[in-house]
Amino acid sequence: MNRILLIALVLFSIQLNAKHHTLDLQKAIDLRLVKATANSLGSHQGYCMNMHLKNLGTDSLVILVEAGRRLNSLDEKNQDILVIHEEMIFLGKLEDKWFKVKGYCCQANNHSPSQNAKYDINTLADSNLVKLAQFLNKNSFDPHVEQQAIWSISDNRPTAHIAGKNDSLGFALRSLVSTIKGEPIPWYTVISRTFVYSSGAMQNFPQLLKGKLNYNNDKDAYVTLFIYDSKGHPVCLIRDQWLKACSNKDYELNIPVKGLAKGKYSIGLKTAEKELTRKEFEI
Repeated sequence: MNRILLIALVLFSIQLNAKHHTLDLQKAIDLRLVKATANSLGSHQGYCMNMHLKNLGTDSLVILVEAGRRLNSLDEKNQDILVIHEEMIFLGKLEDKWFKVKGYCCQANNHSPSQNAKYDINTLADSNLVKLAQFLNKNSFDPHVEQQAIWSISDNRPTAHIAGKNDSLGFALRSLVSTIKGEPIPWYTVISRTFVYSSGAMQNFPQLLKGKLNYNNDKDAYVTLFIYDSKGHPVCLIRDQWLKACSNKDYELNIPVKGLAKGKYSIGLKTAEKELTRKEFEI
């Protein structure tokens, strides 16, 4: 028999036999069929974790590492990591294997882990994070956008922060997160940037507010675009411009918000005589 064909048949036979032993990682751990450990590759998002599985038995196994598993940091200052991409791992009898796992921080106020930081395998996260992880497993977004979606649920960050400069796909993700949180889909988005300090501490900086303000203007007039804080104090008068009389008109927002502190605000348009429109937003 041709050597290549023989090898192919052997590999097929192994995999066919292994199908009878396909298990979720949690089930394999509970049955003590595998031993699992994990450590950090030195980041808080993407393929940032290294996982090790050892088959403790004499049968081949196929282990499914579930999307939605929450890896627990053994150092309390470091972030837990939510696995968002399923991995199917083939293990021969008594075989052990290292492989990378895709996940994201799910504790925004903790530190990004250093390389080789230790983690235990833990169990699945709460149902809301599992639902989000399973969605991300089937859909691909910019890493920053995926991270903001996880923080929106794990740390109750504003759903509107799930946005990037190319936001053609972001609406579907914001819609899912809004449904999970039981809130309306936000009318606006805030594009932000996450900075990781050398200590591992992290901070999210808002950059741009984007959205539409619908308004009616019964006569030609100078109009001011304004922002007020939650107490009704004016934060800034952004610009004055001449607007013609109109009805049901959209005013496009693309406003820098770098200097605004975390909190709730309102933005709107007004003439010298009256307010044309106002909507609330959150940084």
